Amino acid sequence: MGRPTKPTQLKVVQGTYREDRIPENEPQPEKVASVPKPPAYLTKYAKELWKDLADELIAQSMLTILDMPALEACCEAYGQYRAAHEAVFRPKDPETGKQRDRTLAEYMKERNSQTMPEYTAMTKAFNTLKAYLIEFGMTPASRGRISIPNSPEEETNTMERLHNEI
Repeated sequence: MGRPTKPTQLKVVQGTYREDRIPENEPQPEKVASVPKPPAYLTKYAKELWKDLADELIAQSMLTILDMPALEACCEAYGQYRAAHEAVFRPKDPETGKQRDRTLAEYMKERNSQTMPEYTAMTKAFNTLKAYLIEFGMTPASRGRISIPNSPEEETNTMERLHNEI
């Protein structure tokens, strides 16, 4: 099966682009210019992530129309993770209705793998979120494989600065 093919834009950003290895008819989806409104069904946490990720991906010219469903799924996974995390670590007290903090040990006390659905949901949502963040180059390890070339303005300023220093 092998490694998945990298999109050309990611190769350009990483500095591994070679014209002789580009598919003839590779799709060139339209880049997103401004942050679209998040889907209404997303939770508060998911909407916050939507804005943050979209802002950064747009700033790096890495968000296209075709990426929007993946961004939506990434944010949905984050919303699910946060909801499950709160269910594990900040449950509502049945008597007062207020949230209280608890440790993982308190949660797991007298439970087994069949009686901890919140923890299982949290773990699955985290793994899904992590996979999407890696796809978008938003983890330290995946970001370390990306080298964004300087813009022409920055190159000129660097050259002028070096010339002026001589």
